[in-house]
Amino acid sequence: MIRVASMKKTWPVLLIVLILLPASVRADDFEQLRRDSARISTISADFVQKKFMKILARPLISEGKFYYAAPDSIRWEYSKPIKSVVISGRGNTKRYIASGGKMVEDKTGGAQAMKIVLDEVAGWMSGKFDSNPTFSATLKEGPSTQITLMPVGKNMAGMIEKIEITVSRKDAAVKSVRIVESVTAETRIDFQQVIINKGIHPSVFQDVP
Repeated sequence: MIRVASMKKTWPVLLIVLILLPASVRADDFEQLRRDSARISTISADFVQKKFMKILARPLISEGKFYYAAPDSIRWEYSKPIKSVVISGRGNTKRYIASGGKMVEDKTGGAQAMKIVLDEVAGWMSGKFDSNPTFSATLKEGPSTQITLMPVGKNMAGMIEKIEITVSRKDAAVKSVRIVESVTAETRIDFQQVIINKGIHPSVFQDVP
């Protein structure tokens, strides 16, 4: 099982996986990417996350759901093995963790740290992959489109070596994301049932059952 402490540590890394790209991605054409991304109003997707580490005999597996509504509403929810939810929008971010049979708000300050990350995610939803000076971004075409994010400078040293995002050329939805943290640790998320531009009820970004 993924422990709560481990989830707190990996949240900033894991949220990068929520990027869903629009159609017509071309190598090194980030301006076109931004224009196409402007047509995305909502995204929902299931995901399966696998954490690989040298010290683990088998990967840690978790499942969940992601929701996004332009311009900045996000819900990132783990359903298995431990339920937790982060909701962000309109300048506010709250995190809830399952405890004693109910969802309890995290008051430790972790939500504010995640707000910074979620604000970046909202920017990425607009195709602004080359706007964050923390990473250099490149596009490569093949059977699928691949975006590679490489850390710039030493700020991410020891945390992330690179991020590889694979996108279907058929429907432009993310197929998988590989986050290489070190030579002995990486995280892979596979997306399923991706739905773009279908109405999401506002309560999704307000309620935590």
